[in-house]
Formats: sequence, structure tokens, C-alpha cells
Amino acid sequence: MKEGLAMHTKQLDPQQLQEIIDRSSFNRWLGMRVVAVDSQCITIKISWREELVSSPERQSTHGGVIAALVDCCADYVIARVIGHALPTLDLHIDYHRVAKPGDLYAKATVTHLGGTLGVAEAKVFDEQDRLIASGRGMYMVAAHTGKESQ
Repeated sequence: MKEGLAMHTKQLDPQQLQEIIDRSSFNRWLGMRVVAVDSQCITIKISWREELVSSPERQSTHGGVIAALVDCCADYVIARVIGHALPTLDLHIDYHRVAKPGDLYAKATVTHLGGTLGVAEAKVFDEQDRLIASGRGMYMVAAHTGKESQ
């Protein structure tokens, strides 16, 4: 595993991770679902629906939905290790192609996890496994209040 992960001993299972994701009404509205978890990566899915369109003429998925998917997947891959969601300190998104109607999948991995900060990378793919967007988020690991796991 990447640096710093050894000092964090929690490993949430997919159901526990989904419970953390579902705490956010925004995530529930987007329909975020954990579809895969392994030792270093998580995959989250959003099922496409008409409300996610930004341009009716192009039938493109709104960039904010894609950014939210990158942010959440990167956050929750770290949350899986430390046991709670984290505040985002910095987020960078690169858009590679227009997301047309169809489900989207984000895959994230931890690149750094220390006692204060965590960094993760996420990539968003369409149903044909084409790269739609990629990004990196930095999260405040030390911000745990104890209320996140309740």
C-alpha cells in the first residue's frame, strides 16, 4: 500500500462505505452506489438519468456531476481506510470527453495518507470504459469529529 496507510487500521467493507456515502442527501440524489472495493481501489457508479443533463441539444452530463463523482470517490477511498468522510481541501478535475447518456463509473486510489492530509486520484469512465474525466483531491484527515461514524 501507499505511504502512511499502515498507520490507519480501519478497512470499511462495501456496506459500511455505502452507509457513509448515503449520509449525504446530495449523494443519494445522484444515486451513488459502491460497486467494487479491493485493497487499494474503490469504484462508485452513478446511473444516468435526464436530470443530469447540462445541454439538452448535446445530451451531455453536467460537468458538476462528474466533478462530484471524482471528489466523492477520491474522498471515500480514503474514508474506507480511516473510517469516516473527510473535508475537501483542494480538488482538480481534467475533462477528457463529453459524457453522453449512460452510467458513469469512478475508480479511485489513495496516493498519500498521513496524519493530517490525504490525497487520492480518481478517474471517471463511461459504460464503454472510455475515460471521461480524471482528477485529484486533497482531504483533511485530521478533521475527524467523531460524529461521522454515528
